[in-house]
Amino acid sequence: MEERPDSDLRKQASPPPEVIVFGSGACAQKIAANLYDHGVNAWLAARGDASPAAGQGEKRHWLTGVELTACHGFANNFELKLTEKGSLLHQHVPAIVLAEDDDRCPNYAPYGLSPNPRVLSISSLEEKMHPASPQDLFDNGTQIVFLCGWHNDSHPAIAQRMLTACHRLQNRSPVTTYFMTGNLKVAANGAEALVHSAKRSGALFLKFTDNFPTIQTRADGRFEINYLDELTRTDFQLKADWIVVDETIGPGRHLDALAKGLGINQDGIGFAQSDNVRRLSNATNRRGIFVAGGSRGILSDAEQLADADQVTLNLLAFLNNQDAEPLPPVAIDRGRCARCLTCHRLCPHKAIDIGDHMSVVAEACQSCGICVAACPARAIDMQGVNIGRAVYQRIKKSALNDGAPQDTSQVMVFGCTRSAGQARALSRLAGHRLPKGVLFVEVPCGGTISSQHLLAAFDAGADGVMLCTCHTDNCQSEIGNQLARKGADAARILLQAAGVESDRLTVASVAANMGNELTFMIDAFVDRIKALNGS
Repeated sequence: MEERPDSDLRKQASPPPEVIVFGSGACAQKIAANLYDHGVNAWLAARGDASPAAGQGEKRHWLTGVELTACHGFANNFELKLTEKGSLLHQHVPAIVLAEDDDRCPNYAPYGLSPNPRVLSISSLEEKMHPASPQDLFDNGTQIVFLCGWHNDSHPAIAQRMLTACHRLQNRSPVTTYFMTGNLKVAANGAEALVHSAKRSGALFLKFTDNFPTIQTRADGRFEINYLDELTRTDFQLKADWIVVDETIGPGRHLDALAKGLGINQDGIGFAQSDNVRRLSNATNRRGIFVAGGSRGILSDAEQLADADQVTLNLLAFLNNQDAEPLPPVAIDRGRCARCLTCHRLCPHKAIDIGDHMSVVAEACQSCGICVAACPARAIDMQGVNIGRAVYQRIKKSALNDGAPQDTSQVMVFGCTRSAGQARALSRLAGHRLPKGVLFVEVPCGGTISSQHLLAAFDAGADGVMLCTCHTDNCQSEIGNQLARKGADAARILLQAAGVESDRLTVASVAANMGNELTFMIDAFVDRIKALNGS
């Protein structure tokens, strides 16, 4: 493989790219054009030989036939190794956008069909309708049947595209359209209005729940559709000239390799954004790497273009350092670090740099504290996060809640600042006070608390310890709540071995808006501890 020297790259890449966008479709092109309009150079990295839209080429730098081979570095200083048609490229960029197109597969089998010149996927129909007027596509009197979500519900974005095409054909061409559906999803913006408009234009809607139609292909290539009307229990036969089927939309074929190469968490389907509400709309687990359009989920074409505008705003904020929130710095003590790489393996934000010595990269770190809790050598410190000896001393009966009765149960509550901490603030605004003997300690993330922290609280004199984490898929650090629960499970085993009831340690899921619920949870836990204490 030939490697181009940097001098050649500088000649070809003038001015140098500031953002690289993986993708070549409409969403990726709009991102690049938006950035160009804001004075930012953006390069489009396409695996194929895509070309810019007419009249837009001057707003885009193109790399075609590109594959990602490696990604090193961190936010504001990513080093990408790319192969372009056999040549090795090195690109240094502050930010990356993943905007690959999704993969759209026609649904033939669910309807008992096979590929046929008269069976169109919704994408094929949209392509035919794009350059031509609807009235020029089909002969007068043509009957077109749309099949949408029979045995498996169609995604709202897909159903909306089907409805849009049905309405356009019925309203602007001399055809008759039928829309045969199962459980029609109309959650997409304007979808329900499309149903009513299509019906007013003359489209016939037929809904089925159990007995779905059967379709036979005639010798002339057209179709006979036999079905039972579920209201009148009457058999009907419908002749169709064309059939339009819905699609299954999934991640693009190259998306998995790109996501893994960039260190991006994926959802259960494979899109390059995990099911985490704190990542919406375009963030990933790595600062400086964004995801948009068909790379992050199933979006309609209009939603993808809107997503391009949104990610542009997020990118500009990042490039101007307007997205950073003040976070406590994290440092690794070189003298105590054993280079066991535990922090590197667990960091959900890929913020640990392995160089001559281990270090935390401030531009990438989101101060979740997972590395602090996991380090076996206790070599990592987070400034301003006080969960050490001074806090545990406050749990001592003699120093906690002056004036409390001697039999008051002592309870320590650890709460994630993004969830339980905000819920606690709401609770205080509502006039709720913590019961006597309860100490509430905010931490950056549930993952900041290790099993040793929990055991240390009991050793300091706590009768009970409550750990409040975010709900599943709602954790800023992705895995902090999972690690917190694992740490609690390990602590319970040790407590039982020491003869301490495991019920004295509990883990609760709390959202930021659960002020009242948090109050009830703490009150109920305090009552449980009192019962265990026999008071």
